[in-house]
Amino acid sequence: MSADYTTLLNGRVKLIQTKDGLRASTDSVLLAAAVTASECDNILDMGCGTGSVGLCINERLKDLKLSITGIDIQDKMILLAERNAKENNLKNEGKYISGDIQNKSLFKAEAFDHIVMNPPYYCEGERQKSNDPTREIAYSGELQNWIGSALHWVKQGGSLTVIHRADRLDKILTLVHGKFGAITIWPIYSKPNEPAIRIIVKMIRNRKTPLTLRPPIILYNENGQATNHSYDLLRKGKAL
Repeated sequence: MSADYTTLLNGRVKLIQTKDGLRASTDSVLLAAAVTASECDNILDMGCGTGSVGLCINERLKDLKLSITGIDIQDKMILLAERNAKENNLKNEGKYISGDIQNKSLFKAEAFDHIVMNPPYYCEGERQKSNDPTREIAYSGELQNWIGSALHWVKQGGSLTVIHRADRLDKILTLVHGKFGAITIWPIYSKPNEPAIRIIVKMIRNRKTPLTLRPPIILYNENGQATNHSYDLLRKGKAL
C-alpha cells in the first residue's frame, strides 16, 4: 500500500493517506466544523477512513480533552488511522476498530455523546462499480443502516452530524423523522449561482425543536478563489 503525507487545517493536522482510493478532503474539515462538544465528551467517527474527521475535531476542540473513537470496515484504513493518531500526538490506543457499522453489538447502546459520519454517497446498484476495491467499499452502502446504528449508539440528547450529497437531503430527513430533532442544515455550494453539492445535517436525538436552515457555505467565488468564509472554515478551523 503506497501512501503519502498531506495536511489539513493549514498544516495543523498531519495526514498519511493512500495514493489510490478515496482521500480526505474538504468534506472532512467541514464535517468537523459542525461539531460542538463539552469537556471529555465521547465522539464516534463512523466510517472513519484514515481518521481525518476525528483529528480535525480534536484539533479544533483540543482544550476539551475529547475521547475520539473510529470505526471502519477496511483494516488498512484502521492501520492508517492509528498511524495518523500518533502523528498528531492523539493518545487514542485501541480506539480505532475494524468492523461493520451494521454490527450494533460493537459498542454499547448510547455509548457516545456525538457521532459524525460521511457515509457512502450511493446505494447498491446506483453506479458502475469501481475496479478499486477500496473505493468501491467506500462509495456504496445503505444509508438507513448507518442512521440506524447511529441512533443505537448515540446518547439521549446527543448529536448526529452527517455530510452527504445535497440531493439526499429528503432521504436523510425521512430516515430521522421522529427520532431526531433540533435539525440544522447547512447547504454547501462550490460557486455562487450553482446548485448545492453537499449538505451538512446536524441533529439531536429525541429533541423536538423545529428545523433550522442556515445560510449557505460558498467555497469559491466566480473566479475560483476561496471565499473568506471558506478560508475561515478550511484553514483557520472556525466553527460553522
